[in-house]
Amino acid sequence: MNFGNDQKIESVNQSTIVQAKGDINFNGITAETAMEICKYVVKAELAVYTQDARVEAEKRLSDITEKTIDRITSLKEDLLHRFKEPAIQMALNETFKNYIASGNEELGENLIDLLIERLNVQERTTEQSIIDEARNIIPKLSSNTASLLAILVFSNLIFPYNKKQYDDLLLKLAPLVERLKNISSLDIAHLKQVGCGYGISAFHVVEPLEKYLLSSYDLFFRHNFPLNELNDIFQKYPQLMNVSQRTNLPYIMGLFSIEEQHVSFNVANTKTVTEVFNQANKDLLIPLFEDLKNKAIPFTEDEVRNYHIKKDTRWQYAFDVFKNNQITTFQLNPVGVYIGIRQLTKICEMPIPMSLFYV
Repeated sequence: MNFGNDQKIESVNQSTIVQAKGDINFNGITAETAMEICKYVVKAELAVYTQDARVEAEKRLSDITEKTIDRITSLKEDLLHRFKEPAIQMALNETFKNYIASGNEELGENLIDLLIERLNVQERTTEQSIIDEARNIIPKLSSNTASLLAILVFSNLIFPYNKKQYDDLLLKLAPLVERLKNISSLDIAHLKQVGCGYGISAFHVVEPLEKYLLSSYDLFFRHNFPLNELNDIFQKYPQLMNVSQRTNLPYIMGLFSIEEQHVSFNVANTKTVTEVFNQANKDLLIPLFEDLKNKAIPFTEDEVRNYHIKKDTRWQYAFDVFKNNQITTFQLNPVGVYIGIRQLTKICEMPIPMSLFYV
């Protein structure tokens, strides 16, 4: 699935913020009041701990409360007013209760992210239901299975990157990929049990990762060709290269990059190029583009795998896990997709709308 930088996330409108005794006031709820609400909604849970455990529990509550309020107020959005709502107080209770029980920093950050997402959606919507399910599931996931969900989402997307940006993404994802070395069939069975996906027929198996990448990034994964062959192609189309057709030049030069007298594609795939040409009424450039493609021999699946492993050896774990029989018959459901997107968004730092998976 292709997506671009023009995608956006729905958010609530910014409200007027006033200062009152050094505290920020959001439509009647101050940051100080919000912190008191956070502590009050888990008061009953704290009562079940022994004295020693309660000290640690209260410390964890204080930590996550402060981080939550800081994150929300830094957004400068009118979100704190929702702390008055019963549904949101229930969400606060579940968020803090789960963090207090484990004290895991990564889990805490994920729970805060989901809470903020929850504040941004309307009640009784599909989005609200998915977020609430995700909040209940994430505490049950290990860092390994959460990373697997992110890489499964990655394998279903085509990022709108040039070649260097794609290579940079591979390095950013490598720490997540490293966690896949410990994935077992039990982990995948557990993902099904907690509600992140389901088994599919063996007649509709998930493709090996290298096959998906070769199909999705068919221009990236081609061999370079000599610069003189590019000049030969240009000479075949003098009518496209003259001064009167200078508007063609940005479209042509944007296709490739030149390094050490060799040419390589700088656009992810054929579909992207043809769509751009069609939208710009540049169909006359397609024959030239096809000639360029014919000069660049496609990688084999082995070469695609080796390309990624050469960038970072940890990518071997991703290719290995996609050979697991349990993975080849595993399909993400909407909650699994959502959790994977949340993990992936932190790495690629761009919005990934769920609508890409459900068109």
